[in-house]
Amino acid sequence: TEALPAAIYVGKRPTFYEDQAMTLLEVHVLDFAGDLYGEQVSVRFDHRLRADAKFASVAELTEQLQLDCEKARRLLGGRAG
Repeated sequence: TEALPAAIYVGKRPTFYEDQAMTLLEVHVLDFAGDLYGEQVSVRFDHRLRADAKFASVAELTEQLQLDCEKARRLLGGRAG
């Protein structure tokens, strides 16, 4: 099994939903162009980047996600796992 560095989101997507009942887990594999939909994966949490937040716009959220991915790359030091 290949370990890949990723940024992981756990939360209720407050930018999109006011009263989301279900907590979601989303995994963004860094610098990966393949398709993992429908595949079984395991995740390991190494660092917490920040608390969940509601953004004023999708553009603001997208900008923050880019910063989060950059921070994840630095924290993981280029290692795959």
